[in-house]
Amino acid sequence: MEKPLENASIRWDENNQPVSVQFGDVYFSKHNGLEETRFVFLAQNNLAERFAALVNGERFCIAETGFGSGLNFLACWQLWEQSRSTNCPATHLHFVSVEKYPLTREDLARALSLWPELKPYADQLIDQYPPQPARGVHRIRFPLGGVSLTLIFEDAADGLHQLKPCATDGSPAPQNYQFGPGKLKVDAWFLDGFAPAKNPGMWSPELFQSVGALSAENTSFATFTAAGLVKRGLQEAGFAIEKVPGFGRKREMLRGLFSWENPVANEETSPAGGESVTARGGARGSTRGNSARLFWHLLSPTDQPASNATNVAIIGGGLAGCMAAAALARRGLRVTIVEQQANLAQAASGNRQGVVYCRLSPHDDPLSRFNLLAQVFANNFYAAPDYNLFGSCGNRCGVLHLAMNDKQRTHYQAIAERYHCEQPQNGSISYGSASRAKLNHFQWLGEDAASECAGILVKYPGLFVQGAGWLSPQGVCNTLCSHPNIELRLSTEISDLRRTTNTWHLFDTQNAQVTTASHVVIANAAAAKKLAQTAELPLNQIRGQVTHIATNHAMGEPLVGLQTVICGDGYVSPPHENMVCAGATFTLRNHEQSLSGQCQQTNLDNLAAMVKMESGITPPPLDGRVGFRTTTPDYFPLVGPVPKTGEMRTRFSSLQHKANAELTTAGEYHENLFCLLGLGSRGLAYSPLAAETLAAVICSEPLPLSQELYRHINPARFLIRELIRGSRKRRD
Repeated sequence: MEKPLENASIRWDENNQPVSVQFGDVYFSKHNGLEETRFVFLAQNNLAERFAALVNGERFCIAETGFGSGLNFLACWQLWEQSRSTNCPATHLHFVSVEKYPLTREDLARALSLWPELKPYADQLIDQYPPQPARGVHRIRFPLGGVSLTLIFEDAADGLHQLKPCATDGSPAPQNYQFGPGKLKVDAWFLDGFAPAKNPGMWSPELFQSVGALSAENTSFATFTAAGLVKRGLQEAGFAIEKVPGFGRKREMLRGLFSWENPVANEETSPAGGESVTARGGARGSTRGNSARLFWHLLSPTDQPASNATNVAIIGGGLAGCMAAAALARRGLRVTIVEQQANLAQAASGNRQGVVYCRLSPHDDPLSRFNLLAQVFANNFYAAPDYNLFGSCGNRCGVLHLAMNDKQRTHYQAIAERYHCEQPQNGSISYGSASRAKLNHFQWLGEDAASECAGILVKYPGLFVQGAGWLSPQGVCNTLCSHPNIELRLSTEISDLRRTTNTWHLFDTQNAQVTTASHVVIANAAAAKKLAQTAELPLNQIRGQVTHIATNHAMGEPLVGLQTVICGDGYVSPPHENMVCAGATFTLRNHEQSLSGQCQQTNLDNLAAMVKMESGITPPPLDGRVGFRTTTPDYFPLVGPVPKTGEMRTRFSSLQHKANAELTTAGEYHENLFCLLGLGSRGLAYSPLAAETLAAVICSEPLPLSQELYRHINPARFLIRELIRGSRKRRD
């Protein structure tokens, strides 16, 4: 198991400035840290002029070593806002920063309070700062400013490694392998962090190699140091170096431009076939428990030439399709949603109230990490001001996970303890009046505090997820699709996809062409099985029934005061339009669409197990809704390019004979065809992160999650597992 992430150990000097105990060094100049940032990183990278020159739809990517207090990021964001053209609203700044020892939220807020002029930006950062300590990749959106921040809480070299396509064992991929149709390019580097003399481990050959591999012509860098090892490392990585006067009392610093394609940055090239190669064990960022060196999750330009998305057709108008459409429309792409029903969100996305809910766990396994990322990203997404979805389509009332047995109690207490969330004193709850620095992502509440939080009497203690809540899925879909770049084609079922040169053609059930697009996203849940390209994806349907209880009914009256969502064996949401929703059942191999009295009783029994109610209350009349969730065997969604099933089986057939065979070939996928499927009962929680990931792949942006988690959601994973299982069966 990996060593747990450590937060920065901070002491505060006589001027209330942070000093690192680990490295015995300051986070910024004691004289004027903000002016130092502006001089060293903003001016030497010529950012004001470069931001102003961007045309609408262009994206600019900055990567940084050493996030520290976030001062560089906030100063850059301020300059971005001041410099970019007001006529180019679709320009976007991607800021990626790596930090081995992240500050706690409290220390971050204290450090940034030194710069009142940055307060409007600092407040937004602190509001969305990830729970600490949480290793890995975290995406934060600042939509009104056209800014995304990707924080990677890892060692610098390991963190930058996450930006480069890697094999399943973490070793570097051939230079031209990519996640999607294009290659990620960093436009400017902020090489910050503690001085080489104080932190020599960061300024490593692996770091400089990654900087070079992620750069292209005219990529710039700036760094406060003029140390010889830094100069030599950057020269070897392909940069032309210039020494210039440093800030304040510092005599010299370095800046430069990447001027040539460097063969040292990544010597491997794309092989012609799938021949075996020698293992390179011990690679940075290796995936635990898998020593094979495979590239099945990556694309090669030999199979898929680089292409820019111009217009995208999305099949399916539920949460998956609408969330994907919104993510792409925000990036300036024209999107057409084709939905077979007369309105959006009519199938599994059609419930009155849906809960932003993930099954949280303290374990360090991939599904637990994905659930944590999805929960935090969704909480922030629905609260963001661009859509204001919690405000317009639901309520950010929090979700109370009841600990109904000893295992759940142990799990939930461990989560609260891990993320430094203490039980409130005297039953007080911090969710209502918390300062930004004190806001808890996850809070353990005893039974009395849980009842106070819920507004009604509950039977158990629990974990309160403060930033979550409930939403109307149909309201969410309609709001997302109000973007001017999105066109709707309703009451239209797509039955066939055909590709000609650079174009997909979509046909309806009458064989009439509906639309064409450069890229297509299949997001129509179980109906994806009807399309030839996705027919073999392992999608299953599970029937679910929700019960509606009127608040004027005897069973609804005790729930009138409910002020947060409660989850246990089932869930119950706060009253909305004089109705409470309780659910939901999980029934396999049942395709009945009419309401079931037995399923209603299951929901009522689960409700009674969570909430203190009088016995003998007459059950409400049968009322509710039936839907069919689409799930996968491993509970991860399917997000990414659609594999060519036959070609993948042929290309990786040697895995049937040797499970740990090492092949240099990339995966084979349908050109510019993607899917977002299998959200199960986590549609509201999973879809924002899934759509952000899909858009990042299509638009050649930094991924919002780790490469390991990307492989766990990649649609080709089941093909590879099937081949490996065949090898193990032969061996047995």
